[in-house]
Amino acid sequence: MQVIEVTNKQQIRKFRKFRKKLYQGDPFYVSTVEFTVDMLLFRSTQFAARCVMKPVMIEDNGKTVAEGILIKYPYDDFVQIAFFEALENQENAVELIKDKAKAFAEEMKVNRIIVGLNGHLSYGVGLSLDMNKANTFDSMYSKLYYPDYFRDAESYQLVAFRNRVDAMVNKLSYRPSRITVRPIDFSCFSKEMAFFKEICDATIGKTFLYSPTEERHFEELIGQMKFFLRPENLLLAFDGNEAVGFLFWHPDYNEILKKGKQNSLISIACRYSLFKKKITTFKINSIGVKPEYRGFLTCNLLYEMSKYVRDYIYAETNFVWRSNFDSMSLNEYAIKKIERNFAVYEYRI
Repeated sequence: MQVIEVTNKQQIRKFRKFRKKLYQGDPFYVSTVEFTVDMLLFRSTQFAARCVMKPVMIEDNGKTVAEGILIKYPYDDFVQIAFFEALENQENAVELIKDKAKAFAEEMKVNRIIVGLNGHLSYGVGLSLDMNKANTFDSMYSKLYYPDYFRDAESYQLVAFRNRVDAMVNKLSYRPSRITVRPIDFSCFSKEMAFFKEICDATIGKTFLYSPTEERHFEELIGQMKFFLRPENLLLAFDGNEAVGFLFWHPDYNEILKKGKQNSLISIACRYSLFKKKITTFKINSIGVKPEYRGFLTCNLLYEMSKYVRDYIYAETNFVWRSNFDSMSLNEYAIKKIERNFAVYEYRI
């Protein structure tokens, strides 16, 4: 077997081709995550440009059998094996990737390796532990045999909740306060994204594996979705002029996209324009509230969101760390049912 460091366009094409072939025809895979892969490979954002990255492929007799992107972000005290992919029964190839990651960690002078984080927490996290339907938008999906490759690592569990919308909204109520909650204003998008970055870093910034963000991180991330978003998809909460909370939700765009096939931006836009009324699920992507406002403001953000989601049938969350007691308690109350399970793996060297 041979370790190939991906350094030129021809190798990048081969790296992307392996992913495409691996998921071809998979009924649970929707290819929207490929845009994040390309963002990293082509360093097209502030975040990607700041990272030290080494995409690697393992070849056996000229055939790619495993691959991943080794990443070190300046603010992190660990390196990642991001977007890990492999064929079945390739333990030797995967060990070569682990060895490469260990050498990379030593080079970067850190002693932790994380598997299952794909660049930044806002880009997706977790290897799939189960899956009985296609991945929702902004949720990860990987082959179900991947966790076996990392059974020698420490694991951290994540879940996604799902239930009927009517079962959720009937539990929500508004609590009077001086805090104002409003949709974002697209006419001053950069300013609004600065508020969003500020409140994200101050709230979910405390979440395990969350990294401080670049100045334009969320402007670049959300900007890619502007065509598909309405102002009410991102709710901001203010105490006077201070941003104190947010809630980001959106339709599950993946629901109307082709499964097991590549979806271009043009095809996604066309299918959304034609079939958006057929989407039955919305995603609670993320919610963050400063500690002194938690409780009543969390309820008010969810209540405000509920005004816009009553035409959907199902609500599903993004990932929730099982170790996050507050988030687990909130979702167990409001949504109740765990739908999907994920894991992140850590090695110490």
